[in-house]
Amino acid sequence: MAISFVDMFNRTFVRYCAVFISTFLVLYYGTTAFIGITAEGGKYYNAWLAHNLNYVAWLRGGILYGACGMMRLLGFDASIIGQFSIHIQHSATVQMVYSCLGYGVISFWLAFIVANTASIKTKLVWGLCGLAVIVFSNMLRVCILLVAIDKKWPTFFEIDHHTFYNICSYIIVIALIWAFNRRINKQQ
Repeated sequence: MAISFVDMFNRTFVRYCAVFISTFLVLYYGTTAFIGITAEGGKYYNAWLAHNLNYVAWLRGGILYGACGMMRLLGFDASIIGQFSIHIQHSATVQMVYSCLGYGVISFWLAFIVANTASIKTKLVWGLCGLAVIVFSNMLRVCILLVAIDKKWPTFFEIDHHTFYNICSYIIVIALIWAFNRRINKQQ
């Protein structure tokens, strides 16, 4: 029995969509569930996970300490307060709650990489590089927000910073997808 091009395309497309959607759901909702079991005081709190494998806290810490280092390079007296906040001495404070971490954008990017048919090495390199770009953009966002609060800049286009960052981060992801596809097409 011969399989037509349309049938093959449909199977390939359906497989791609299934892998992309399932990977995204596992990463996104898995992280949401992980936050639930590692947030102190929660009903299902797991102290061992919270203290030993808390990748959400590592992500937050990386963003906060990276932003703090960038602020110091810019000449601001910045410091980290507790686990959730970055502060400019005698001025602005930004609290990094779970919705600020960008794990939805990260889940989207990694789901895209997993669903593609590139080699494992290519997926690892592009996945990690994209992750680094997304995390760096979040550090940059925190820095800009701190400076904006410190200098009392007006709100950009009357859009809150979460929405504005989401727009910017998905533009970054679209650019990464374009670059990835261009590179893969050149290799083929």
